[in-house]
Amino acid sequence: MEESDFYETLVQRYLKKQLNDQELELFAELVKTGELDDHLLMAWNEDLEITEEDELDFNRAQKVRFLWPKAVAAAAILVMLSFGGYFYFQKYAAVNTNDLRASLNDVDPGGNKATLTLADGSKISLTDADNGELAKQSGVRISKSKNGELVYSVIASDTKQPVFNTISTPRGGVYQVNLPDGTRVWLNAASSLRFPTTFTQLKERKVELEGEAYFEVAKNKKLPFIVSTGAQQVQVLGTHFNINSYQDEEEVKTTLLEGSVKVFAANMMVLKPGEQANVTKNGAGNVKVSQANIEQVMAWKNGFFHFEKDNLHAVMRQLSRWYDVDIVYEVDRPDDEFMGDIPRGIKLSEVLKMLSFEGTQFKIDGHKLIVKK
Repeated sequence: MEESDFYETLVQRYLKKQLNDQELELFAELVKTGELDDHLLMAWNEDLEITEEDELDFNRAQKVRFLWPKAVAAAAILVMLSFGGYFYFQKYAAVNTNDLRASLNDVDPGGNKATLTLADGSKISLTDADNGELAKQSGVRISKSKNGELVYSVIASDTKQPVFNTISTPRGGVYQVNLPDGTRVWLNAASSLRFPTTFTQLKERKVELEGEAYFEVAKNKKLPFIVSTGAQQVQVLGTHFNINSYQDEEEVKTTLLEGSVKVFAANMMVLKPGEQANVTKNGAGNVKVSQANIEQVMAWKNGFFHFEKDNLHAVMRQLSRWYDVDIVYEVDRPDDEFMGDIPRGIKLSEVLKMLSFEGTQFKIDGHKLIVKK
C-alpha cells in the first residue's frame, strides 16, 4: 500500500470509528507531525462543519502544534472529539508504524468455502448456497446441512452405475462432506476430493484426494474404502486417519488415529494407531513408518497451527494456504525454527506478530506476504 493511500485509509477509518487503540495513537502522532494535513483538509471540505466548541478545542490543540492550518486542526479535533477527546489529555506513545500498516492492510483467516462440481460439469458454490437440497442425480440427493456440511443421501434403491462429483476448497477454505455410505471427510484448504455419488453395485469405495483431508470411514467389511493420492493408495475397512498429500510437500503423510490401514506405494505397510506412513515423492516411493505427532497432524482440524521446530518454508506454506497469500522472500532464513500453537481464527497480522519473536520480519502487501530483510 502506498503511503498516501495508507494515510487516506487511516483518516477514513477514523471517521467510521473503526481503529483500535494502537491505531488511534498512530493517528495522533501523524496529526502532530502534520503528515495528515492534506487528508484531513479533504475530509474537512467534504464532510465536516466546525462549531464554537470545536474552536475552543482548536485553541487548546495549538499548544500541541502551532502551525496547523485552522481548517485542518478543526477537522482533526472534531474527529478526536468523537473519541472523547482522548488525545488532548494523553502523551503520545511510541508506535510501530510497520505493525499498524500491516493491520490496515490485513488478511482475514479462512473459513467454510468450497465448490461442488457435478458430473455434468456444472458448479455449485457451497460458500454461497442456502441450506437444504442442492441437487438430485443418479438416485442421490445432495444437500447442505444447517452446520454447513455437504450431505449425500441415497433416495432410490435401484440406482444405476454411480457418477462422480468433486468437492474443492480454495486457499483459505475448509469444508466437510458426508458421503452416501456414512463416511465423513474434512477437507483442509487448497484440497479436492473426487468421489462416486453412491457406492451401490461397486466392489470398493474408492475416492481420489489432492491436498489434505481427515477421514472417519464408516465400517463395511465387505466393501473396502480406498483413498488414492497418486503417490500411494490407502485401504481401510473402517477407521480414522489423516492424509497430507499437498503437491508442494516433499512427502505424502498418512497418520492413523484409530483402527488399521494398509498403505500401498512401492511396498506395502500396515499402520497401527499413532503411526505415520511417509512416502517420498522424488525417491523410490517406499513406505516408511514412524511414530506420529498426533497433536501436530490434527492441529488444522482443531483450529490451530502447531509448529514444532518447523522451518520458515514449512510455516509459510501453511500460512499461504490458509490466508490465501503468495509468499515473497526478500531474505531466506532456512535456519529459523518455530514452535508453539497459534489459533487459525485470527488475522494474519496477529500470526505474524507471534512469529516475529523468532527474529524474522514480515510485511503484508495486498495478497503478498513478504519475508523481509
